[in-house]
Amino acid sequence: MSGFASALQIAKSSRSKILSTGSLQLDKLLGGISGGLYLFYGEEELVDEILIHLLVNALQTEEDSTCHVIYAICGNYRVERSVIEFEPLFQLLESKGLSPEKSLRKVRVLTASSADQQTQLAYALEKIIEEGEVKLVIVRGLYRLQLDDARKNRRDRVVEEVQRSISRIRQTCASHKVPVIASAREVKAKLLPRAEASSFLNHLASVTVYLRGNKRESFRRAYLVKSSVRPLGSIDYFFGEVDELGRNTPPLRDSFNESVARLRKEFRDALVKPSRREAFDKIVEAWSSEMGAITYAESVSLFDLLLLTATVDNRRVIEELSEKLRRFEDKGGEVG
Repeated sequence: MSGFASALQIAKSSRSKILSTGSLQLDKLLGGISGGLYLFYGEEELVDEILIHLLVNALQTEEDSTCHVIYAICGNYRVERSVIEFEPLFQLLESKGLSPEKSLRKVRVLTASSADQQTQLAYALEKIIEEGEVKLVIVRGLYRLQLDDARKNRRDRVVEEVQRSISRIRQTCASHKVPVIASAREVKAKLLPRAEASSFLNHLASVTVYLRGNKRESFRRAYLVKSSVRPLGSIDYFFGEVDELGRNTPPLRDSFNESVARLRKEFRDALVKPSRREAFDKIVEAWSSEMGAITYAESVSLFDLLLLTATVDNRRVIEELSEKLRRFEDKGGEVG
């Protein structure tokens, strides 16, 4: 009996274990996430967002210590590019009523920085799935090592190892009805951008989805590029609550927390002088103390409100210093 199964067979046998993406619109387009290999590519922030929601939804199961999610990283990525950002992950876990500490104990992280290591990763993944209850497998850079492996003179061997590992991961997960979510970067093309993946991975993927948009402006569109069981098409999608006009309206406090976290990582930590980093922390304190005013002013964008709040706080400091200077002068002091 062959160890291979068609995408249609996998999808039909897994309908009772459908995992939500966290977006009603995206679930409508894809029919949710069931068995099979899903390839998501496009804007990195949008792909990360999908991975976080799928990870959290897979962790919403009975309270036990069993591994529920395998998170695998393949490729010579920098550390900060290799893991999901913890700030939005923790926020989403808490919004679902889950303990971040308990939930992350149910995630097994596997890494590979060469093609032969990716082969070993596939064997380790198979062992974990056979020993415990796994709800979801996420693999970042499933194809990257076919390009990044340092063995330039053994490209045929590298390609063989990568393809064998991809095939083994897919077959293992298919036999246990565990969906695999793979991510890839986009490559520009004449019409729709394509995934940075080999023809072998494109062939094995049951579903391929291209994500386009701007997370900061709450615009997201998903294109179902390949599916053997769903009609191809595209749809605007959102996360969180949607108001009567159909726009995504996440709580402003969540947007504020996410923006501050990004500013700390991308701006504050890059400041050269410690005094400027301390000044940034003081501005964050001013923002946090005036969340009521920031939330009330709905007609102004978040970053404009943050700038306005910082300016008002600077004005406050100037007035306080001016008042101290006036009192000092009234007492006969001299200003040089």
